[in-house]
Amino acid sequence: MTKLTSFRPAIGLANPNLQTIVSSVGRKFFKPAWLADFERHSELRDIHVQGQHLTARYDRASEANAPLVMIIHGWLGSAESTYVVSAAYALHQAGFHVARLTLRDHGNTADLNQGLFHSAMTDEVVAAAQFVIDDFKRSEAGLLGFSMGGNFALRLAAALPKLHTLAVCPAISPQHTVDQIGGSVVYERYFMGKWRTLWEQKQAAFPDQYDFSAMNGIRSIQTLTELFIADHTHFSDLSEYYAAYDLRGSRLSGVNATILAAEDDPIIPPEHYSALPPSITVDLTERGGHTAYIKNWHLESWVDDYAQAFFSDLLNA
Repeated sequence: MTKLTSFRPAIGLANPNLQTIVSSVGRKFFKPAWLADFERHSELRDIHVQGQHLTARYDRASEANAPLVMIIHGWLGSAESTYVVSAAYALHQAGFHVARLTLRDHGNTADLNQGLFHSAMTDEVVAAAQFVIDDFKRSEAGLLGFSMGGNFALRLAAALPKLHTLAVCPAISPQHTVDQIGGSVVYERYFMGKWRTLWEQKQAAFPDQYDFSAMNGIRSIQTLTELFIADHTHFSDLSEYYAAYDLRGSRLSGVNATILAAEDDPIIPPEHYSALPPSITVDLTERGGHTAYIKNWHLESWVDDYAQAFFSDLLNA
């Protein structure tokens, strides 16, 4: 683990929960005009892999031979999540092609596939990443993942060594992450509300296939996850499901990747990064919240600066 990396939020922005909430919710409502304009010029790309229909947003560089960076959003986010678009803008400004992936069922895509998304779908996301790399005719690429997208990014780094991978506050122990969310009324209500919205969209798209009414009265995210896994996946129980994408132990042995994480993260504790293999570089900051790193009251994120420097160094943009 490296020494603490320099990040200092503006006065009044140090609280980790404020950081996290401002990043995920505040920037959605106070999106600057230049960011909205950037979104309007992106290209929607359909991705068909392993019998599934996914999507991505392409932000092409002016130079055709520019290097490529892919971005994977967090759980229940999308390619249109503000933190994803903000990072894409910064990378695009630095001269990169950027591809923002949207995982199955995320970002109002519930009607594209009959099957339901779950977080252990490694092969599908590896295939989607390879599709994008081939689409841009590249032999290597950068990969940036946030939170659960960071967990996916580290799994992809294991499967595709051609990737230069940066994972921001990745979920290392899925069970602990769900327990942490369940320990906060604010976070639990936020994620459960988004999850239920996804199911409503899925049921509306495939009314003969799904009925989620049994989940309506559940108020615990742990119980909701357990019921979902039992009724809608092939896993025998919750422990088997979590084990499928738990990154502790030797799971990342020999994988080259960098993790950017915060000591004050209210969802992923820093000790989860201390036992990772030495091939994983961990840049640990004192502050930053969960994937937030809001550096000023313009709601700009230091992650964008870090990603620019990281990928410029490795991909020679």
